[in-house]
Amino acid sequence: MPLNAILIKVGIEDVVSAMRKEIANSVEEVIKRIKRIILEMTKEGDHVIIAGIGNTIGIAQ
Repeated sequence: MPLNAILIKVGIEDVVSAMRKEIANSVEEVIKRIKRIILEMTKEGDHVIIAGIGNTIGIAQ
């Protein structure tokens, strides 16, 4: 089963503060990349799972 990942790396200061404009502005580019990967790597009838997984290390549960 093929697996692809797109990472948006942020620093620790971004984890514990309000989202910076640069990160928010990257959303459109990430969506374009996801769509491109799906179009290039799959064919009609394939199943695709898109999972947004955040990092919660250091945040009390």
